[in-house]
Amino acid sequence: MDAKQIVVRFATPQDCEAIVAMARELAAAVEDPPPPIDVARLLGAAFGPERWCDCLVAEQASARVGYAVVCRGFEAHTGERRLWLADLFVGAGARMGGVGRALIGAVASHALAQGCALVCLDLWRPNEVGKAFYDALGAKEAGDIAQLRLGRERLVALAR
Repeated sequence: MDAKQIVVRFATPQDCEAIVAMARELAAAVEDPPPPIDVARLLGAAFGPERWCDCLVAEQASARVGYAVVCRGFEAHTGERRLWLADLFVGAGARMGGVGRALIGAVASHALAQGCALVCLDLWRPNEVGKAFYDALGAKEAGDIAQLRLGRERLVALAR
């Protein structure tokens, strides 16, 4: 295999340690505190009996150099399936070499295979590199949709 060749595949449980390490790199890159993710939590979310997400990994020269995590969504009022791109990360040494495009291409293929109408994602506003990447792909900001969040504290209060 050519050292530059990029292989994207669905992750296996054996990939979880590398994905967790890359997730920590991603958190640092977007100036988040170190995430509480660990191998056990990722194994449960991606491979457990109550699977919550699908993970893809990108490899070059047999090294894991990037990953993507997607979750399923559905809107009853439109009847559309969607994938939410929770994370897309390419390690610093593999950037600008097509790994991100290969990962997003695999996400797109997965979305189409699942009958999805779209892939949605969040983008940290100061992430100019990410914005340029998604702009080049033709991704558009949903100007008529505001992303709102109810954090854990509010969820606990609301659940009472």
